[in-house]
Amino acid sequence: MKYPNCGHWNRVQANKIFIEQPYPEPKVKVLIPMYEPLEVVECTKCGKVIVEPKEKTQNIKNLNK
Repeated sequence: MKYPNCGHWNRVQANKIFIEQPYPEPKVKVLIPMYEPLEVVECTKCGKVIVEPKEKTQNIKNLNK
């Protein structure tokens, strides 16, 4: 995950979950992929907290599972 303040790439371990999005059509299911971090992750360059557990996000890229 790239931290926007300093631009450094950090590794974040997370579980991938799918959230069901309500949709007016009863036959259609819309599932949104989300990531739930497993631990508090701090940026290795600047030391600020990037993500915390139980904080779901869609923007995690390059996950290392």
